[in-house]
Amino acid sequence: MEKKYNTGLVLGILSIPCGLLIAISGWVLGIIGIVLNVKHKDEANTTPGLVLSIIGLSVSVLNSIIGIMINTHMF
Repeated sequence: MEKKYNTGLVLGILSIPCGLLIAISGWVLGIIGIVLNVKHKDEANTTPGLVLSIIGLSVSVLNSIIGIMINTHMF
């Protein structure tokens, strides 16, 4: 019976658009996705989920930085 470790992949996929729209949700989904993918790395191939979670977290960080810059009139 094959175990399903798709949660990390799904969170990685969702973290990218959520990071573009609402940065805090991208932060949360990206961090949880990274933790789940690292936790299950020995049991399944979690590389795509890990990569997508890192990309989603990076997008969220950039969105946060740009939002701060616009809000403080530095941009």
